[in-house]
Amino acid sequence: MGKHRDCRYDWAGMGLTAENRLGRRARIARLVPVHVSAWSTVGLAMIAMAGGGVCRLAAADDKVRYSARPELSRIVFGGRSIPVVGSARDDSIGEMSYRGLSLLPGEFPLNIGLDTAAPGKPPVVRLRTRLEGWEEQWRDHPGQMYLMLRFLDGENRAVSSESFIREGNSPGWGGLPQNSRWHRQVNAVEVPERSSRVQVLLVSGGTPRTTGFWAVRRLRLTVQAAENEAAPVTPLYQLDSLSGPGIDSPRGNPHGWLRDGTGLDVPILYHADDDGSFAPVLALLDDNPDNTGGWLQKLTAVPSVTPGQHLRLEVEEKYSIGRGREAEVSFISLPVGDYVFRAWATDELGRPTGPSLRLPVEVRPPFYATGWFRLLGAGVLTAAMLGGARYFSWRKMQREMQRLEQRRAVEEERTRLARDIHDEMGSRFTQISLLAGRALITAPADEAVREPIRAINGAVKELASALEEIVWAANPTSDTLEGFSNYLTQYSGAVVRDAGLRCRLDIPMELPERSLPSGIRHRLMMAVKEALNNALKHARATEVSVALALDGARLLVTVSDNGSGFDPASVKRGNGLDHLERRMAEIGGTCTVESRPAGGTRIRLSAPLPTTREEA
Repeated sequence: MGKHRDCRYDWAGMGLTAENRLGRRARIARLVPVHVSAWSTVGLAMIAMAGGGVCRLAAADDKVRYSARPELSRIVFGGRSIPVVGSARDDSIGEMSYRGLSLLPGEFPLNIGLDTAAPGKPPVVRLRTRLEGWEEQWRDHPGQMYLMLRFLDGENRAVSSESFIREGNSPGWGGLPQNSRWHRQVNAVEVPERSSRVQVLLVSGGTPRTTGFWAVRRLRLTVQAAENEAAPVTPLYQLDSLSGPGIDSPRGNPHGWLRDGTGLDVPILYHADDDGSFAPVLALLDDNPDNTGGWLQKLTAVPSVTPGQHLRLEVEEKYSIGRGREAEVSFISLPVGDYVFRAWATDELGRPTGPSLRLPVEVRPPFYATGWFRLLGAGVLTAAMLGGARYFSWRKMQREMQRLEQRRAVEEERTRLARDIHDEMGSRFTQISLLAGRALITAPADEAVREPIRAINGAVKELASALEEIVWAANPTSDTLEGFSNYLTQYSGAVVRDAGLRCRLDIPMELPERSLPSGIRHRLMMAVKEALNNALKHARATEVSVALALDGARLLVTVSDNGSGFDPASVKRGNGLDHLERRMAEIGGTCTVESRPAGGTRIRLSAPLPTTREEA
């Protein structure tokens, strides 16, 4: 800061601007409505002569001193370097626009290098960037200033040090020092071994390229009791105000402090006017990324300490710290979308110094996440599903056709067998019956001869009846409810009539067209025969009733009589009832017997009707 510098601050909220000449005078005016008298005018003149001048108002459109702007130095993504192509826009902004980037999510990280655009004098003092569409705020590139405690031994040699980093903006920073509030910061440290004294330093530039502003007031260093935090503290050093030659100037020399570093113009005195006065405080104003400077406490002012003590360091401060010159911005990943990367050069306080740069960035989705691919995939999936459905439907139809063909072949074979048995065995039984009848006619009157012939004739008729039943069970044309009801009607009427009893039939004239497989109808008919046989042999009845009904998906056959009946709980069960239950259980049916002495007997047979698939 060997040259004079003009830093003008815009009081936007008041519509006024005050000028502060850092490097020679450091005063920020607080404007209040006052009446200036003649004596006040004289007083101001004397202050001007003694202090080197007072603050004057500056125009609201004052510009910053710098004109540097950033440019892209390199772009790397996907493991390769991309050529940097850009041109300035032909407008009053003069923004440098670069050819946009287009990359896939798998090509991250994206590295963007920044440098000072030619001619590069002066270089970029401070750099801010933002990725629009991803970041809402401008971000500074990291720079650091340090509040340090240096511990010295008895010979003033450094034993250890403790650094407290300041970076970014302090809480309450408003963009300019006069628009920002003071922030109280407290740090603690334990005194290391072999320490006799502690020295305070304010340093800028610990990190290369650091720039910015930092002001510190009311610095207090105390000893805190370790075992009781509420115990009174012991003051070691307290700085509430500065004194010394020329302290009304930024280049003043306060008592107890020295300027240190390669940039002796970095440490200044900042004149704060929070309470209506221009009290100077220690500050660092670093506008050169290559310099390092700071305030160093003189050895004559450093306090004594004892190893093991717990020190408490309190300061009130305000700061805005960043980084200048070249930088590199990295993005590890970004969602699919369109973005605009911008970079802006600013002065040490963060005010733009010139046009920004603009780099469009497109993160495009991989091919499998694009709309056309999804549409194509949906089309292929739909076609595959339709094709699969059609294929499975075709396969199902083929299997159904094969099953029907097999069933047809089986039914044809059953029909042929039934016809052959009926024709062949029926003709034989008829021939035997005729021969037995002729033999009975020509036989002598001796009963010993005629009785065996009559027995042979009866046995032939029984065999013919049994054969008729076998043919009926094997014939597929009888596999219907109607076929079963016709046979049930014919058989029940004939058997009961031959026994000389009355027969009452309750069978519907019209039945639905439902199939009844031979296995079910044969076993059900055998159970009916067993029930009729029990009624005819044991009931001593005069009337037998046979009823057929449908109960949803079940076929019901009821055989009842008006005979003597019995007690189901005490009667000794014979083979007849067991055969009934076993035959019905074989087809998934049930057999229920209801009877009481002198009250007749009722046998309910319930068989399941096959479903449509089972019918097929």
